[in-house]
Amino acid sequence: MNPGRVALRFIAALCLIGAFVLWQGEALMQRLLPAIALTMDLIDRHHSVLSLGITQTGADTVIRLEAGIRQLILTGTHVTYADPRARAVITTPLATFWLAPTLFIALLAAWPAQRSAEWPLRALGTLPALALLLALDAPFVLDALLWGLHRDAHDPGGSSPILVWSAFLKSGGRFVLAGLFAGVIVGLAGRVASRRA
Repeated sequence: MNPGRVALRFIAALCLIGAFVLWQGEALMQRLLPAIALTMDLIDRHHSVLSLGITQTGADTVIRLEAGIRQLILTGTHVTYADPRARAVITTPLATFWLAPTLFIALLAAWPAQRSAEWPLRALGTLPALALLLALDAPFVLDALLWGLHRDAHDPGGSSPILVWSAFLKSGGRFVLAGLFAGVIVGLAGRVASRRA
């Protein structure tokens, strides 16, 4: 394995995937929004997703979430009652949710294969891994932003598992997950290909 060649392939893959994300990232995310909203409703019984869309805020393309409260929320010692009139609106940059998938695909493309049979096996594992990467990121980060509003207003020193997970993702966890997933796919593809040889 030539490290220089691997680095060049990695940079080339990053550039190609980055260009694709700039070109089609918004359209792809638009198709994923219903699944993200459904996942948020499944993981959080306290909030309800009223609308989830993509919009422009200045020069930035952002995901805009409007949510309500469907069940009593206890934050520290403060109780927030369910109120059909209650609304929270948050926005977050769309591009952040493409960081892990972009790195994941670039790593898969750059890492050399011992056998040509590994490439189709890697391709087979790519789609499920991408779906899991996005499922562990976007719904949880968006939901954590809602919980962050309650925490900031009523329990500034408090925390919760979803806030910890969101902080992990934002502080480099996305890159850790992308590398981990890529390593698993590369390893599995290599193992299966060697058994078939």
